[in-house]
Amino acid sequence: MLLKIKQLIVENRGHRCEITHKNIYLNSTSIISIIDYAGADNFLLTEKSSFSNSKFSLIKMSHGNETEDVIAFGTADSLYTEIKQDTAGRQLLND
Repeated sequence: MLLKIKQLIVENRGHRCEITHKNIYLNSTSIISIIDYAGADNFLLTEKSSFSNSKFSLIKMSHGNETEDVIAFGTADSLYTEIKQDTAGRQLLND
């Protein structure tokens, strides 16, 4: 099942960073883990970003032999709830 996630994008432009977001779609079966990500808070405050009051999660995705980290808007609990609702009938281990 595909999930619509709002991803935080940070691009280094030399003397400043450009901070934006985009909507992406993730296959829920490719998600390895989701944790709350507090590391973005201090960085966004330092950069005076409009996103500094938002909560973020770090999603680890599996792509065959490789993994990818995605910084997503929302708490780990809220994203887990979305996944759980979208996978009706299927359950995660230890759920």
